[in-house]
Amino acid sequence: MALNCKAVLFDFDGTLMDSSEGIFKSLVYAFEADGKPVPDEATLRKFIGPPIYDSFKNLFGYKDEKIDWMIAKYRERYRAIGYREVAVYAGIPALLQRLHQNGIKIATASSKPRVFVEKILEEQNLLSYFSYIGGTEFDNISSDKTKIIENAMRALGVSPAETLMVGDRLYDICGAKGAGVPCIAVLYGFGSREEFLEYGADYIVGTAKEIETLIFGV
Repeated sequence: MALNCKAVLFDFDGTLMDSSEGIFKSLVYAFEADGKPVPDEATLRKFIGPPIYDSFKNLFGYKDEKIDWMIAKYRERYRAIGYREVAVYAGIPALLQRLHQNGIKIATASSKPRVFVEKILEEQNLLSYFSYIGGTEFDNISSDKTKIIENAMRALGVSPAETLMVGDRLYDICGAKGAGVPCIAVLYGFGSREEFLEYGADYIVGTAKEIETLIFGV
């Protein structure tokens, strides 16, 4: 049975793009600049999903003023080259095209800075599918995912009942629940089935094609 919706909101890292290479290398750059041991990949993966400010604070106990410095070092490399070290997940362009052709509004609802989201989508020739780019600003302050989702719905002129959220981490699920929006969780990103079941994702899929099938029924 097809899901009735007028808008689909997408998380970015781990949902639309595999941006792990650029993120990990830029994090390594920041830790090396601070003279700290480089965390293992399992720890680096935890940076993808929550706001980067929260990750430096909660995972490593950095103080506020040092967090700003670490983020500045991270973005020093990311702004120069890291944002280009991405790959579009298989099936995403076709999914966006079908949504667009069927008059379904498309937006991002990401904890990533909006400027980077827009720049990457433009370089990947996908920006034209999006009616709104939802993300954060460069203020290094934690962003509430529910508010990001609510801002996107407001910009698109849709209600929670007309909207779907697609993401790959618990933050997307919790944010969607806070906004009263059903959430599709994708297994090809950085989350796990256990995480999705624990936080109550409404739907769990393994591919972009399965998102398409959920929405359109075929």
